Amino acid sequence: MKGKEVCRTHGGLSRGPLTEEGRAKCAAAKTIHGRETRQKRADRSTKMAELYELEMLGRKIGLISGPKTAGRKPGK
Repeated sequence: MKGKEVCRTHGGLSRGPLTEEGRAKCAAAKTIHGRETRQKRADRSTKMAELYELEMLGRKIGLISGPKTAGRKPGK
């Protein structure tokens, strides 16, 4: 569009929250993408870290052998 930096149909009218209060509300809002929420992702990450630690302990004492389980390591 002439004289504009952003097209109004592609985001020019949507500037998002301008105040700190508005930004905080957006950050705290219940974010759902499909069946995922932030809380579900955090819970899954915690449980996967616990599972990894249990697997490493089982390997250390000789209870588990063979290839390691695929997946992320805790803290990454």
